[in-house]
Amino acid sequence: MKINHAFFLVLFLCCCNFPLLAQEDLPNSAEGITKLSFVRPEGPTLNDLSNYGKVNRTEGTPYLYDAYTPGRIRFEGQPNFSEMLDVLLDLENNELFVKLSTGFIGEFPLEHLDAVQVYGEKDTLTFEALNMQELFGEGDYGRRFYRVLHRGDRYLLLHQPIKYLRKEDYVENLGMVRRPDKYMERNQYWVFDGASIYEIKSNLRQISKVFPRKAATMKRLVRTHDLNLNNQDDLGRLFALLEEES
Repeated sequence: MKINHAFFLVLFLCCCNFPLLAQEDLPNSAEGITKLSFVRPEGPTLNDLSNYGKVNRTEGTPYLYDAYTPGRIRFEGQPNFSEMLDVLLDLENNELFVKLSTGFIGEFPLEHLDAVQVYGEKDTLTFEALNMQELFGEGDYGRRFYRVLHRGDRYLLLHQPIKYLRKEDYVENLGMVRRPDKYMERNQYWVFDGASIYEIKSNLRQISKVFPRKAATMKRLVRTHDLNLNNQDDLGRLFALLEEES
């Protein structure tokens, strides 16, 4: 779908036209989040998470990690991240839960979220809360979690991690034991080139079909820099290198 660049900017500004929190209204500490009227006091407890598979008869969970993880949140319209707290990202329903040292657990609505940082065992991941339909007229409706793999003057590359429940088929006779349903992972990648948004796959052949005029350049860059496009860092680097070639 073709979108004029100026029109995209208007969409973006309209999308961001949420009531901003005054600086004095922002919590000075993680515990101050409980004072925000839009935070709903609900969410999975530690016991819920530890027993999720047994209770729901599933393998895996809909969450980014299977436990609350240290992180920080950035409010819509604000420049800085909060102090440290524990976060839990639901990648099936696109929900964010926070847990404070006081024991408070609440849902932080994505319409008030700009970004969330998650500190994993190996990597720190940053997710932005974006509405693709409002910004580009493509993709899913509503705000969802996206990682920015590259943001430049020419290209914006987004990664959308998704979890979904695969139902297992079974025959309820002959003493057969039902196999648990299983949470599966799926990744979507989107590239905005200043005019249009495209969904791409993480392989050179498919990306070359989307950007045929850049096919030879991308092939050379992948070979010269030994890029593995199944690696998200390398996928982002490909578009960073394309920026340099422009």
